[in-house]
Amino acid sequence: MNEPNTASDALTRIIVLIYGMLESGSPFWLFAAVKPNQYQPFLAAQKDGSIDLYHFEKYGEIIVSGEGKSPPDEVTLKVAQMYQTTPDILMQAAKEPPAS
Repeated sequence: MNEPNTASDALTRIIVLIYGMLESGSPFWLFAAVKPNQYQPFLAAQKDGSIDLYHFEKYGEIIVSGEGKSPPDEVTLKVAQMYQTTPDILMQAAKEPPAS
């Protein structure tokens, strides 16, 4: 079955920053790489709270995660380097509301 974006999904990812709360009540953050053809389903699942981070492979890959209110600067820098962008662009995209 050929989906329109299958080829680009093999090479492209949309980097997202997700915030949440652990079962202990502590905040966490994580960077994930979402497949372009799964971005809209990801946004819908995020909006309705149905994302299962233990089974995230449907949407893409979890890159790195940690406890706290936001990722440390060195982690943001490393993720930006891995995906050939700048930390400012990476964090700006994370703060912008998703396009409707």
